[in-house]
Amino acid sequence: MSVVKKINMPVMIVVVITGIFSCSLLKSGGESALYPRTELRGFWLRPPQNFREIPSILDKIKNAGFNAIFLETLYHGFVIYPGSNFLNRPEYGGHDVLQEFIKEAHARGMTVHCWTEVFYLQVDTKKYPQFPRSVIFDERPEWRLLTKNGETSDVSEDAHIFGDPANPALQSFLLEFYRDLIQRYNVDGINIDYIRYPAGKYDTGYTEFARKAFKNETGVDPLTFDSNSNPDMWMRWVRWRENRVTDFVSRLSDLIKHNKPQIVLSAAIFPGYYIERGRYSTYQDWAKWLEENYVDAIIPMAYAPSLEGVRGEINSVIEKNKGKAFVLPVLAVPITKKDNYGGSDHPPIQEQISMVRSMKLPGHTIFCYDWILQSANGFDAFKEVYSRRSEK
Repeated sequence: MSVVKKINMPVMIVVVITGIFSCSLLKSGGESALYPRTELRGFWLRPPQNFREIPSILDKIKNAGFNAIFLETLYHGFVIYPGSNFLNRPEYGGHDVLQEFIKEAHARGMTVHCWTEVFYLQVDTKKYPQFPRSVIFDERPEWRLLTKNGETSDVSEDAHIFGDPANPALQSFLLEFYRDLIQRYNVDGINIDYIRYPAGKYDTGYTEFARKAFKNETGVDPLTFDSNSNPDMWMRWVRWRENRVTDFVSRLSDLIKHNKPQIVLSAAIFPGYYIERGRYSTYQDWAKWLEENYVDAIIPMAYAPSLEGVRGEINSVIEKNKGKAFVLPVLAVPITKKDNYGGSDHPPIQEQISMVRSMKLPGHTIFCYDWILQSANGFDAFKEVYSRRSEK
């Protein structure tokens, strides 16, 4: 995610939902697949610390007009249910929060999409002591992503400690997590967030494994050049890292198609990646994912400070999509108290929703529950705008 994503906030991503979008139409492509009869109104949510609040939270969301939740399921290297190869979050005391959300949301006619932070696997708990510390890199230190200077990725993307997307053992560990998740739970979608390298000033990817693998292919250690000294080799190193992320998306797509094809796979992406390709550090070649039909929905994080900026971010994705997947932008709620990750500089949410509707898109998602609570009009803003288009 971008710096817009707060460390203790959900990042937006969206998935298509059973009962709202036809999975058969979705998988087959074509114009009809892009215009479901019902507008998707998705909502990004981190589970409450007290799981007994789940019914009242879902009532509030449902009454505001939303019909889907994107539930933060894997974050900071923990999950919200027991029995995974990731540890259950300690605040839940072994309780199955995911199953509770599925039961309560489905009872209200809402779909559940598991929002998962793929390669971002540990938060800096010295800066954020309110969060539990994942031990994943204590047990597997070779999975930890490194900068050229051998530092962890939090020096680039503040407090975000990533795993190495190029490491096949880490990829297998993650795929086993997804395999278990979709086999055990009746979820409507899987959303992949942080499906990238870190964003920030310092370039990453220089683990021992990645350096050796690249040198085996090219004869050159990536530590020995940069974009100025050897621009051709630099772009080869850029594409090599892009391909490691794409490999994982491909493998996850195959896993879902072969095991639970009714589950829809979506990805949250930076719409402006290609403008800065080679200079921007996330190595997220999402256009390739669309070209190869790896994802069913693409979610541009449209966080520009103006309506025209938001429209431009969305259009840049539509142009590359060519009807292959649903384009379902995530929109940011302006909040009254500015911090490092958000503030009042987003356009009014009602205006953003109206603009997305004018673009004839099948829906949108909203970031996020905590921000709505901090906004001027709260949930009333959505009741007003959603009442203008009742569900058919």
